Amino acid sequence: MNRPSNSITQYTTECDHLFEKIKVAPVSNSTTNIPDDIKPRIVVDTVHDGNFIPPELMRTSRITRLQEDKSLWEHYVIERDWGANLVAEKLVSFLGLEHYYRVNLARVVMDFNRFPGSSTSGANSLERLAINPPFSDMLSHEEKYRVLRTYYDEISKQMESVIANSLIKISIHTYDEHNVSRTQRPEVSLISRSLSYQRFSKLPFGKFDPLFPDILAESTTTRILRDRIALHLEKAGVLVEHNYPYCLPDGSLEIRALVWFFFQHLRDVFAEHHPETKEDSSYGLVWHMLLNTNLREAQAEALYGYLHRFRTPPENDGEFFAEARDAYEHIREFLDQNYYLVENFRTSPERPSAISVEVRKDLIWEIEDLTPVRMIEERATLIAEKIAEAVSTYLREDLKDSAHSL
Repeated sequence: MNRPSNSITQYTTECDHLFEKIKVAPVSNSTTNIPDDIKPRIVVDTVHDGNFIPPELMRTSRITRLQEDKSLWEHYVIERDWGANLVAEKLVSFLGLEHYYRVNLARVVMDFNRFPGSSTSGANSLERLAINPPFSDMLSHEEKYRVLRTYYDEISKQMESVIANSLIKISIHTYDEHNVSRTQRPEVSLISRSLSYQRFSKLPFGKFDPLFPDILAESTTTRILRDRIALHLEKAGVLVEHNYPYCLPDGSLEIRALVWFFFQHLRDVFAEHHPETKEDSSYGLVWHMLLNTNLREAQAEALYGYLHRFRTPPENDGEFFAEARDAYEHIREFLDQNYYLVENFRTSPERPSAISVEVRKDLIWEIEDLTPVRMIEERATLIAEKIAEAVSTYLREDLKDSAHSL
């Protein structure tokens, strides 16, 4: 695998923003017509097409050796979602939005689309954690801590503020042309189902709170939106599949956002029925725990351990955690008594939708010896335009005809 001289494909050790708002000019001949009040609630992002490798990591002798023998470049090429930024830019342009959001940190360093942690060698690609080989094998405990504390947490904080009030979140990814079996993958795959739900009809214990209804993990988006996108692409001659060749890893942003959106909704409805709990710190701690979907908040994790693993609470917090336990039971009983909230959330087109769009890399980049050498814009333009038309149709026609609202 040769390293090309094209600067567009190179990794860099310079970066002003880990999570960046990329401004885009709208196309003049777009056929979409999205209401101005809805535009701020549409988020398009890419999390795997960044090229920044922190200089402090590159200065370590272990990573320097990887750079010298070119294996770092090989890992970088394999991990990067080549062309995702191009598709996102064109999609936003056709939608008439002003920007999309890009994670600039290279995936070879840390994968924001997974749960935080360090993977062991040989971990399945869908079940691995944020730090992966070769960095998981090369970095010390302190270096891994800094990567998660400095990069994962900062990106999480900014992403959370961006998607907080979103109605539609579309994450653009790209994947290889062939499966391991050498069968060709579809040109586009729309990914919206949890891998664990697909396998076991439930999410794994210990990741999200058991109050989260497993049935919601069957889809992170309304089916109408998903099928609108598929229909528009297929009519344009783009071959589409759903949740193939894989489903969403449980640590993906789409699954984490789904859990976050549901507990936000439950919190709002609960507060309407029990306004006296709004300023109660014990209830606040419970909501903090339920919304801790990136598993990074120590107090939230401590409360989870106390409630579900029967661990001893932190010193001097025993009484507070007992009050939080009572608050948790109150919220659980409320959900049990009002379980229609789950079905409403599940089926309403007005629920927040998060969908992952996978596009084949070879449609967007000319690839030689697994290395991208030249960008191809035509197919990326077509795919982006048809997705934009589908989103516009969904917003103009399908939401208006929804059976019920949240």
